[in-house]
Amino acid sequence: MKDNYFYFDDKYRKLQAEKTRMAWQLGLHDGKRARVEERKCKKVDCNNLFKVKYFDPKQFCSQSCSATHNNLKRGPLTEEWREKISLSLTGRPNESAKFRKGNIIVPRLKKICPACNKEFLTARWRNKKYCTVNCSMKDIGSRPTSPKAARAKAGIRPDIDPNLYFFSRWEANFARLMTLLKIKWIFQPKTFQLKKQKYTPDFYLPEHNSFIEIKNFLAEYSLKRDKEFRELYSEEKLILILKEDYLKLQEQFSSHIENWEFS
Repeated sequence: MKDNYFYFDDKYRKLQAEKTRMAWQLGLHDGKRARVEERKCKKVDCNNLFKVKYFDPKQFCSQSCSATHNNLKRGPLTEEWREKISLSLTGRPNESAKFRKGNIIVPRLKKICPACNKEFLTARWRNKKYCTVNCSMKDIGSRPTSPKAARAKAGIRPDIDPNLYFFSRWEANFARLMTLLKIKWIFQPKTFQLKKQKYTPDFYLPEHNSFIEIKNFLAEYSLKRDKEFRELYSEEKLILILKEDYLKLQEQFSSHIENWEFS
């Protein structure tokens, strides 16, 4: 029924979209917009004008003007008052209620960053090795076998299929190779439920009844996932194509494929 119903026709939908766009541009639907009004900043020595929607209670043009206006009577805080405020806040939960100001609930460990040799504190349960993400990228990201260093280029490849979104060059090249060899393939056709996660193989070859997984290398996480899959779905055939296998295919077939992507 959907195919025969005129509303789902592409030409009809494009025509209606164009009509609606023109109506908004001509102001025919202005009544549906929230009314905008111009206000003057309430701060005495500020004459800035700002625009807000009519239901917005905003009275100042900026947070700075609001703070200056509302804190005129208070004046600067003395050190004594600052200390009192700090003591009164100690032990109170913050907005997210994850920790209390002044109280360290989780014991911290001192660690040395292997990238910059800087000492930093981290929670005992966190497997944190680097003080910052930048240090992590400098050290781990420079390794060729690192997931962070993988030169994946996600996106649609029009020469393969304008409706498929590949997550790496290797996946796209494998699809091109299967097409060249005239082997039917389906990209990420099925998701399997493992013990604590879900797993979707990269490809399925229906003529060979085999799933294909393309990996640069097998990290500990990938090894556990692969083992779980083979235990739970022993009837399914899963073929791993690792870096060494992929490079052999690239050497053999890349010259025969016009749009082969080199990483």
